Amino acid sequence: MPGPTQVLVVGLGTIARTHLEVLRTRPDVTLVGGVDPYVDAVDGLPTFESVAQALAAGVRPDLAVVATPTDTHVELVAELLDTTAARVLSEKPLARTVGDLAGLVARHPGRVLHERLAVAHHFAFSPEVEWARRVVASRPEWGSPTRVTCVFMDPYGVFPPERQAVYVSSWVDSGPNQLSVLAAFDPEWRVGAHLDEGDQSVTVLQRPAGSALLVSGWGAAGSSKQTQVEFLGGRVEVRLDHTSMTGLVREGDALTAHASYAGTVDRKHAHYRGVYEALLSGARDDRLGLALAERIARTLEEAAEAPRADLALSSLV
Repeated sequence: MPGPTQVLVVGLGTIARTHLEVLRTRPDVTLVGGVDPYVDAVDGLPTFESVAQALAAGVRPDLAVVATPTDTHVELVAELLDTTAARVLSEKPLARTVGDLAGLVARHPGRVLHERLAVAHHFAFSPEVEWARRVVASRPEWGSPTRVTCVFMDPYGVFPPERQAVYVSSWVDSGPNQLSVLAAFDPEWRVGAHLDEGDQSVTVLQRPAGSALLVSGWGAAGSSKQTQVEFLGGRVEVRLDHTSMTGLVREGDALTAHASYAGTVDRKHAHYRGVYEALLSGARDDRLGLALAERIARTLEEAAEAPRADLALSSLV
């Protein structure tokens, strides 16, 4: 039998801690090193200033996790694909434009990218999203969603500018998560209007069967994330509370399904447990695939060129 998967984590900041905590719960994983020029040590994990230094020290990962700021993802993924035989898991978004991906796609045959590259679209693995996907799949008579409303708020407004810069903007940070949730119910959309003010955004998407409204912002007292998916012109409604990882289905005036969460791990850990369960199972999962990463990159690019959307958010204080 093969031994545990040898994992190298590139980037040892906030989100990397979640990766490390989840990976340490898996008996089929061995953490062999971390890479970060600004971090000396993490709980006994051997650390290196660069990927090259880790490889020179004899680290030979089976899986490399890229958990660095957004605009470094493509470059680091390319380096790891070029210099190791590892499978590479990148944090989302893989890129902000299709052009950013062009060089990566040109350097590596499609088969290599499909077999070796995965993107952690972690919100698609949240328990309530997986529950809703199963419910919707069991009710084909509902058809495609006629309206989707997705509101993601975070308490990042109090962060200093240098920390906010790591997230780029509320749209670049939350938009890929919202789009990965939307893709669970409808894979086709185009940007109709968009406004990104850095700390808040509004995006209107046009879809074959209706529309979607995505709202994100950093002016919140705490994390608050919800999605409402309507079918049959609103006669059926699937409501998801991503913060509590719960959901319900309303058909007319009747509550016909409800999902609660009695798990022992918090939201982010639940997401990443799902990511690693899918990734390390060896089965293909489109939620981790390049196609969704390209679709999200194209949407981020389209949004930058879209007509201006109305922004109706204002501060309470």
